[in-house]
Amino acid sequence: ENSSVTFATTRVQVAADVAAISANHPIFVSLFDSLPLSERSVFRYIVLIPIGVLIVVIFRNFIGIVTLGTFMPVLLALAFLEIPIILALVMFGTMLAVALVFRFMLSRLHLLVVPRVAACVVVVSLLMLIFSAAGHRVGFATSLQITLFPLIILAWTVERMSLLWDEEGAWVAIKQILGSVVVAWVAFVVMRLHHVQHVLTFFPEVLLIVLAIIMLLGRYTGYRLFELMRFRKVEEDLV
Repeated sequence: ENSSVTFATTRVQVAADVAAISANHPIFVSLFDSLPLSERSVFRYIVLIPIGVLIVVIFRNFIGIVTLGTFMPVLLALAFLEIPIILALVMFGTMLAVALVFRFMLSRLHLLVVPRVAACVVVVSLLMLIFSAAGHRVGFATSLQITLFPLIILAWTVERMSLLWDEEGAWVAIKQILGSVVVAWVAFVVMRLHHVQHVLTFFPEVLLIVLAIIMLLGRYTGYRLFELMRFRKVEEDLV
């Protein structure tokens, strides 16, 4: 009595030959097809994280773009996958600006580091609740996706940005946050590609190749692209 039955489905595009092979492949079934529907989305994000990490390594070690935090762009890229990128940038910029203003207000109280960061976490939580309620009002389902903006990471981002603002100036802090957004956008574009998602989802052993590439890139100790451009200008001045 008073019972109900609900069904949850998801659509996945798989090539016919891949489907034929995977149907009789117990390892493959145990990795993906046997997972509950709620855990498959988590699995998709997990296999995409190494791609974002690889892009961060390339941009930091070869191009020379400085980011606010080593792997914060990966977290932003994951958020961009769930929220329209324009809306995600507006949300991130608004939360960062408001939390940064609140952080400067707290600096007058001379609080210790941990209580100050904890207060920023509370402010960020309130901002997320406001964005979630406002998004529901205007028709954007952001209540679940907004959790991809980790509270602690964003709070420490505000704290680090404010410290850079005080110690090295506003331009350094702004340059690092802009670098983080640029790297996150590139990672978002790559991780959004259908072929990338398909290969990593159904062939997660490819991550071993990504690991090998990262280890090879870690041996590089030469100049970065921005350093070459800077030294070229010095060379022209000397000539």
